[in-house]
Amino acid sequence: MRRLQNCCCCASVRTGTLVTSVLGVVLSILTIVLLWISNRSAFKIFFFDDDLDRKITDMDIPRIILTVSLIFTIIICLLLFVGVQKRRSWLMLPWVVLGIVLAIGLLISVLHTSITYYLDGKDNWRIATAILIGGILYLCVYLYLWVVVFSHYLDVRDEEERGQYRKAPYRRR
Repeated sequence: MRRLQNCCCCASVRTGTLVTSVLGVVLSILTIVLLWISNRSAFKIFFFDDDLDRKITDMDIPRIILTVSLIFTIIICLLLFVGVQKRRSWLMLPWVVLGIVLAIGLLISVLHTSITYYLDGKDNWRIATAILIGGILYLCVYLYLWVVVFSHYLDVRDEEERGQYRKAPYRRR
């Protein structure tokens, strides 16, 4: 895979990685807040029969699972931030691994939700199309940010393998 040299044509991949980690923390906190102040009926799961789905939703199980996942996301984004600051690839690795797993999960979730709305039988094709297009666009932005972080991860890993005295003097820390 070819490494990126800059992020968004104007910033370094290091800056892009820092922005990505801060953005991950801010969006996770915002999502947790919105998750708990929003309407309970907005959460719907489609795996079981309607009575069981309603019972699970009434016990706030989907909200609790999402909150725990977002807390782990915050921790991993903070590890990424510290890893970039200290130039340690092993601190950035959890975000790189989680990022690609989340991208696959996002694709599956977008497809599942849009197909469910298409097959609902009601006139929900506009909602399904908006979810499909918005989700694919979000996935593209997310994958670009993942490539930025992965490029910086590879740069830091290569510097660690070369050793401190083989680096340029201005890169020694």
